Amino acid sequence: MIWLWIGLGLLLLLGSYLVFCSACVRGKERPWTDHEAMEKRVGRSYAALIRSGVEWIERQNPRDVYLTSADGLRLHARWIPHAHAQGTMILFHGWRSSIVGDFSPSLPEYYARGYNLLLVDQRAHNGSQGKYITLGIRESRDVPDWVALHNQTFGPYPVILGGVSMGATTVLMAAGRKLPDNVRGVIADCGFTSPWEIMAAVGRARAHLPAFPLLYLVRVWCRCLGKFDPQAYSTRQAMAECSLPVFFAHGQADSFVPCWMSQAAYDAAHCPKTLLLVPGAEHGRSFLVDRERYLSMVDNFLHQCIVNAESEVN
Repeated sequence: MIWLWIGLGLLLLLGSYLVFCSACVRGKERPWTDHEAMEKRVGRSYAALIRSGVEWIERQNPRDVYLTSADGLRLHARWIPHAHAQGTMILFHGWRSSIVGDFSPSLPEYYARGYNLLLVDQRAHNGSQGKYITLGIRESRDVPDWVALHNQTFGPYPVILGGVSMGATTVLMAAGRKLPDNVRGVIADCGFTSPWEIMAAVGRARAHLPAFPLLYLVRVWCRCLGKFDPQAYSTRQAMAECSLPVFFAHGQADSFVPCWMSQAAYDAAHCPKTLLLVPGAEHGRSFLVDRERYLSMVDNFLHQCIVNAESEVN
């Protein structure tokens, strides 16, 4: 009998390690510039959007920018200036994704509205160093450093932080802490509430796994190897401390990050806030499903953050 319990314990330990690796260890990068491979992965129509995003970025001749994080990682971003900029958008992609994977449809729209773009590769993704993805915990602590680098290198333009999926969680968590004064607002599309809750939700939805005991063992791996605690912080906590205007968006058909997570962060916020829920939109697809309403609400939000804020200062 004792060997049975030992075997079960080892099986649980191995299973939790594999879950940790699949969620938090840097993997093989997606071939974002390989159109044929992207068609197989995400379908023809979205692959075409990604290709157009890659081509649009290349036409802008972006400048490579590098930042050394507080824990010594060399992080990468691309800078696209606007000749008549009224502000800068600093954008953060999602889990195991990239800027072109998450923002291809919206980048030209934001640029056309008169914004510089700072396109960040999050730690352990694409052009940035790092072995472990911390699901917003350490990523959110990189945000003030990116804003500071922007201010020192390009000037203190008014800044809007934007993110999709884990990128949304990154900017929401950052908004609960001290940020430079020129940060004026946050756009958060389909973010999750915390690493702990998204791992639990995905485990239930995809494998019918209960949180106990597996997720508690995953937490041990996160703390020992990834050097972060998945229960350390949440977007609810951040929004309770946030004073910046926040625009939340989420697709109601999202089967990866449940829609209730954006609703929960919105409900916790005591700052100026806007919520767009898009019927029929899957994960990260709200912009595509209801482009007109999305852009109209973003335009109103940006006017509130930039134009109205400037009027109050003057």
